[in-house]
Amino acid sequence: MHNPRMQSTVVTVSDMDRRTSHEAQDTEASTPLNPVPDGVTLGTNLPCWYYFTRPILAILIGGVLFGLGTALSLLYFTQVGNVPYLLGPVFLSVGLMFLVTGLVWVPVVKQRLDYKALTKVNGKALQVHEQH
Repeated sequence: MHNPRMQSTVVTVSDMDRRTSHEAQDTEASTPLNPVPDGVTLGTNLPCWYYFTRPILAILIGGVLFGLGTALSLLYFTQVGNVPYLLGPVFLSVGLMFLVTGLVWVPVVKQRLDYKALTKVNGKALQVHEQH
């Protein structure tokens, strides 16, 4: 009943322990959930503009796509050019999605920065107790 085409791979715990602490540190810092820019060590204060680059980029991309969708829709409905029917509405909807996401993202980042500023006093973290 053994199928010769099916093979299994076994990884032992001792193989995992052989990784050095430097390798483990690199994988933790390079995960997409914990982005760290090049040349910045963890725990340092990043400039404020760094937190707003992605929301502003989403707003700019959304504005460009929304404008392109508007232009393509106008070209289709005025029958000036040979524009496919769904091209305008697709760009409109994707552009609006990026635009709204970026516009909502900015206050979220502001609130997160304010919360971090409130919980830090002289480098020591305060315990914030919320009443429900």
